[in-house]
Order: sequence, then C-alpha cells, then structure tokens
Amino acid sequence: MTTTQQLALPLPTTPPPDLWGVVVDGVLLNSLGTAAGNWWAKSAAQFHRSGKLRCLLVLPIGAVEEIGPFSRDDAEFARDHLVESGVHPRAVKARRWTEQPHMPGCRKAKPCRLCAPPTA
Repeated sequence: MTTTQQLALPLPTTPPPDLWGVVVDGVLLNSLGTAAGNWWAKSAAQFHRSGKLRCLLVLPIGAVEEIGPFSRDDAEFARDHLVESGVHPRAVKARRWTEQPHMPGCRKAKPCRLCAPPTA
C-alpha cells in the first residue's frame, strides 16, 4: 500500500500594489469661473493622451474626471500640484483606484450596483 503525501510550503505572497487616483470636479471648477477651469481643460488633454484619464460623469457645464492609477504618494502629489496651480481644494480628491469607476459620491471600495453600467 502506497500513500502519497503532499508537502505544502508556505509561499510568501505579496499583496497587490495599493493604487490611487485623483478625482477632479470640472463642474465645480467651471461654476467658480476662475482661470483654473481653463488650465485644467488644457492639462487634462495630457492625461488623456497618456491613457491616465477617465470620465466619471459628463454634463453640459463640465465633467468629473479621474486621473490615475498612481501610488498613494504620487496621487497626493498630483492633488497638491493641482491645488497649487489654482484648482479649488474642494474640486480635487485623492481616493483608491478601482477598475470599475465609481460615481463621485460613492464611498465603496468594490463595484456597487449604483455605479455599475447597465447590462444589456
């Protein structure tokens, strides 16, 4: 009678990198009527060309966009850079990056039924 035994080795697992994004509320920027709205519209094109920009919400008066994914330090640096460039602090926010984009008011880390696109 032969028995086969399996040896289990504890393999160290590295957690996935913690990714962050920066949400820019273009609607608020445009409603404030400052030069920062125009500056962001020009700067957003650079993020769009590099594939680091996604639109969360589009309205006739502006869009809510998210740039990323970045490391947490880079996301905080980007947020601070936007504020130093004249963007109102309430118009930018660093938050965890998710593959399924959430609506700006959503506070969930995983995709929720309100933010998920409708299935056909």
